[in-house]
Amino acid sequence: MRRVSPLVWKQLTVWREDIAESHVELRTMLKKRSPYSNALLFGFLTILFGSLCGLSVTLPAQTTLQTFTSQDGVFKFQYSRALVHCTSQKSEEGYPGSWAPADSCSSQDGVCDDAGSSATTIACFAYPKDNFKDKPTFSAAAFFVAEVRAATTPGTCLDGSPNWLIRSSQSTRINSISGKLFRISDAWMSGGQAGEIYRVFHGKRCYEFGIQEASTSPGAYDPKDIKEFTKQDSAKVRARLEEARDSFTFLN
Repeated sequence: MRRVSPLVWKQLTVWREDIAESHVELRTMLKKRSPYSNALLFGFLTILFGSLCGLSVTLPAQTTLQTFTSQDGVFKFQYSRALVHCTSQKSEEGYPGSWAPADSCSSQDGVCDDAGSSATTIACFAYPKDNFKDKPTFSAAAFFVAEVRAATTPGTCLDGSPNWLIRSSQSTRINSISGKLFRISDAWMSGGQAGEIYRVFHGKRCYEFGIQEASTSPGAYDPKDIKEFTKQDSAKVRARLEEARDSFTFLN
């Protein structure tokens, strides 16, 4: 039996959720039609969605993800077109400033930055916040890759940053890459942020990459004015970002 890769299963999960959401919307539309036309249309839609689910194992393999390769040719990863490519906006003095587009690429603590270790971000891709306009407890989520220039030895690199609030750490591997995984978090009034950051010492340089997610407390809003950011929503966001994380690899 042919083995399906983790990336394919993640893509399959996202597609099935999209199909399910569309199915619900179409069922709502059916309520406005006559019973006879409803029966015919619903039967057709059932066959259509069943066919899509049956093809879902092969469709992801036919979907081409975009590839990001660092300018120096050291690493690459693949990412979904659904993600937003975040770009750093330098200040007038020439130093790194905010990230654009701000609504998807920024949070109070920064989802594209790792200010706690003074790392220099090389690439950042965020989940589009426009998808959750009516769910403001979702603040931002992104996959990023950075270089920690101050960490010049394997020891200082894999020790992590003394400025992180570390919940746990462990030695780990992604693809053929050995490194250390740090689960970190931060909190502020009415919000917080969590991250899974991987540290790797490669070619005498320290790199870190991972996923950071920021949220706002539901208590900051009137419950009547917002919709819930559900576990299904969170899983959909994670699946997109994990595609990039799980495909990260060094080229030399």
